[in-house]
Amino acid sequence: MKEKDDLNTELIKAYKLKIVPSFNNPQQNQKENNNIINNLNEMIKMKDKEIIELKSQLEKSGNHKKSVNFDDIMVVNFISLDQKVNKGIKCLKTDTFAEVEEQLYKIYGEYRETNNNFIANGTLVLRFKKMCENNIKDNDTIQLIAVE
Repeated sequence: MKEKDDLNTELIKAYKLKIVPSFNNPQQNQKENNNIINNLNEMIKMKDKEIIELKSQLEKSGNHKKSVNFDDIMVVNFISLDQKVNKGIKCLKTDTFAEVEEQLYKIYGEYRETNNNFIANGTLVLRFKKMCENNIKDNDTIQLIAVE
């Protein structure tokens, strides 16, 4: 009996809130439904716009992480002739050598002031080619030669 009373109370509340449509006036019902649909569509448009803005902010901030294939990650070891540089640098095989070189200069800034050549596997490294295009593989050693 209590359950029936509770359900009746909830039904009355629903009618008051106009959640349950009025069956007496179908035209009014249709207008209300259209208004609800229009309001929901507007909310969707606003949320879509907010998502686009947040994605844009995320891209501008540079804090987003790009996903990479685990097999594309590698470490190359830089060694200089004077033995002052001996460092492994993480990179992707799709990075250009210039990007990896920049990581090295962040650690060894003094070498930014010199003209440098790099040798990997007995071949001169071309800066603007990708690591894989330079035939550089994981755990390869790259020799830094400061040209005087």
